[in-house]
Amino acid sequence: MEENFKRKSTKEKIVLWIVFGIFAVYAISLLIPFVWAFFSSLKTDDEYYGKVFSWPKDWLFSNYVNAFSQFKVGNVTFAEMFVNSVWLAVGGTLVSVMVTSMTAYTVAKYEFFGSKFLYKLAIFLMVIPVVGNLPATYRLIVTAGLDNPIGILVLWTGGFGMNFIILHGAYKSVSWTYAEAAFMDGASDSRVYWSIMLPQAVPVLVSVGVLSFIGVWNDYQTPFLYLKKTPTLALGIYQFDLMQQYRSNIPVYYCGVLMSIVPVLLLYCFMQKTILTNTVAGGLKG
Repeated sequence: MEENFKRKSTKEKIVLWIVFGIFAVYAISLLIPFVWAFFSSLKTDDEYYGKVFSWPKDWLFSNYVNAFSQFKVGNVTFAEMFVNSVWLAVGGTLVSVMVTSMTAYTVAKYEFFGSKFLYKLAIFLMVIPVVGNLPATYRLIVTAGLDNPIGILVLWTGGFGMNFIILHGAYKSVSWTYAEAAFMDGASDSRVYWSIMLPQAVPVLVSVGVLSFIGVWNDYQTPFLYLKKTPTLALGIYQFDLMQQYRSNIPVYYCGVLMSIVPVLLLYCFMQKTILTNTVAGGLKG
């Protein structure tokens, strides 16, 4: 028995090491394009075209400074696109998280006609491609005059999606005893939500907010359709590539690409544990 256990344990260890090796190779393969882009961003334009896979000769970190003035889409500079990205990501995240939070709380904690149907509908809507709705959505937004940096935030007021499922599970796990005690003291429904329920869901809200921020930051389709005069970094990089302006100085193009991913990369690195803990817990408790 003991020999069989040791033999089985050894086989398991071998399998684990093989799986670990496969994933390690996969992880390294994902990093290679970023490393190559970083080295390319430190070259001159002639050096890049002459020796694409060589080390930089002079390590021109000044390219990152030059990107702020040379990386342009029309008259919009890199710094302006960065500000546009911050505004849209922060605004879209706040609107999305708060609307979804209120929707999930209402469905999770109040029994009313159609509450269970709404939950099932939210799950069903996740499997429907949104591409088919684009023509109607585009016409509605443009006709209503919402194709501007403030009006476009209405697109994040849906209240459903994956964030709804996570927050629904989080609110479902919160004891209703706190609310009953508050109601006995004369608190209103809104008071109970803002003062009792919402604070208990803050960790999950933060996790959902981080994921939403990353999604909005990387979204180029929405700015492409509605915010062409105020492009974000995601749209700016796409248009910069599409118009082939970077051909005159491709290292600066790589500088812009790498700098655009730094904010979301740092945010995810610092919040990774919080995201994994709270999103999984919130989803399972429902």
